[in-house]
Amino acid sequence: MAELALGAVGVIGILQLCYKCGDELVATCKAFRDADARLAESAVRVEASWVQIGHQLRLLEEIAPLLDPRHRDVQEAALETLLGKLRVANAKLSKMWKDPEPHRGMEKVETRRFKFAIARKGVEEAVADLERWRGVFDPSWYLIMTAARPEIDRQLVELTRRQTAEERRAGVPVSAARYLRKALHADRQQGSRGSVFLAPDGLEPKSIRNLPYGTASTARRADNGQSVLLDPVTCTSHPSDNAVLKDMRNFARRLQHVDPFTFGLLECKGLLKHHDTASADPGGSSLGFSFVFRLPETHSGVQSLRSRLLGGAACRHESLSDRFDLARQVVRAVGYVHTYGFVHKNLRPENILVLTRGANTAPGETPTGQMTPAEVAVLVGFDILRDADGKTHRLGDDNWERNLYRHPSRQGTTPQVDYEMRHDIYSVGVCLLEIGLWTTFVDEGAAADGSRAGALSGLLGYDRGAELFRSPDDVKLRLLRLARGPLRAAVGTRYAEVVETCLTCLDADNTDFGDEDEFRDEDGVAVGVRYIEKVIGKLEEIVV
Repeated sequence: MAELALGAVGVIGILQLCYKCGDELVATCKAFRDADARLAESAVRVEASWVQIGHQLRLLEEIAPLLDPRHRDVQEAALETLLGKLRVANAKLSKMWKDPEPHRGMEKVETRRFKFAIARKGVEEAVADLERWRGVFDPSWYLIMTAARPEIDRQLVELTRRQTAEERRAGVPVSAARYLRKALHADRQQGSRGSVFLAPDGLEPKSIRNLPYGTASTARRADNGQSVLLDPVTCTSHPSDNAVLKDMRNFARRLQHVDPFTFGLLECKGLLKHHDTASADPGGSSLGFSFVFRLPETHSGVQSLRSRLLGGAACRHESLSDRFDLARQVVRAVGYVHTYGFVHKNLRPENILVLTRGANTAPGETPTGQMTPAEVAVLVGFDILRDADGKTHRLGDDNWERNLYRHPSRQGTTPQVDYEMRHDIYSVGVCLLEIGLWTTFVDEGAAADGSRAGALSGLLGYDRGAELFRSPDDVKLRLLRLARGPLRAAVGTRYAEVVETCLTCLDADNTDFGDEDEFRDEDGVAVGVRYIEKVIGKLEEIVV
């Protein structure tokens, strides 16, 4: 307990310095904003971002004595990084504000114009730095929210009570944290909550459209025409339908209040029951289900990552930084699946959707105060879910298109080991490899509706997909060679190293993830913390 208290002093001390520097930065930005209208937008973004960060830091200050060493070390490192960024921004901007100006006509005007042009760049850099920092801090902060500590609930309630109405509207991280904590206990509250199963006539049947090269479909609600996404689930390959149904109900309840721009997960409206004749035995039908997810109104374009990759150069991002943003969104979304207490088990480009902002939709703010991106990646394909700490069944299949994204120990009809979070991280590595190279390992031979299997890309050096099963370890080595060669040349060493870390995360000699004993914790926090540090954090450090 004494060690925890000593660590809390370190966190609180850094927090006080962050408050001081953050308030100073906001004051400087306000001064620039009042002096030059063109600085207003960037200055307001700095203020909005700092308001959000302030809510999170105040909660962190209250619960600092409760943090275990794993969380405390991550938070101290994150706060030290924030403090450094704030100090650099303050030094740069305050110097511009205080520099004396000459007092002669046109020379004064030109000097002022030049100074504010530099200031605009400085404020924009401050915004970018804060948002990059939040890209790492937010996952670690929300991971703390999963701790089984009643004091966290009390502090969340108290923080909400002390907020003004305006602060409450802006303080979305706090409300998101409350929803997260409720979601993690949703399975214990089933008796007092309504059914997650939706009426079968709630959708317009003619509006249902399969997504090309994806597993989901889009549709419209019959009552208000709102766009939704149907993510199919089947139970025929599972030994216990009741266990799967419980997982599905829990997952639907946990995702009832999520922000796709923060978590990379869609808000779940419930489960739709239907008969799945495609997967049934001859002469019969199998009971199937689909998650019904709400699509954000601002982002009406929906495309699978596989479809984007198959589009080649025509669908490639105009800048490398935009491609890196997509990769960051994918890795954060996987981290949040784990934060919500599940593993994905089926991560591949067909199950990564890219939502694009409508052509007539102006950029706005996300609920957490950041600008809405032009596109956002979200995860679907939750067809073989299980709790991250629950019982797993060693069931697989011989579909090479799915096995390509599985760790060698999890391939085939009878996987060698139980599933764990690091198997998701391996799949992340394969997807990041495709994003970095902007290529697809499943070639154009695939039918858009999934009725015909695709051909294996020649990049891997195999003629047919079935050859992958001859030596799964050899497939992994070929992926690593791509990461160490063509990928490094295409997007740089730092991105390639993240991919290699993911692909080798279960190797005994991987210094970041390879120690089995280190990750035998019951709550999965050790893997989560390391994932934030070595995958999410390393990608956020890349600046183009």
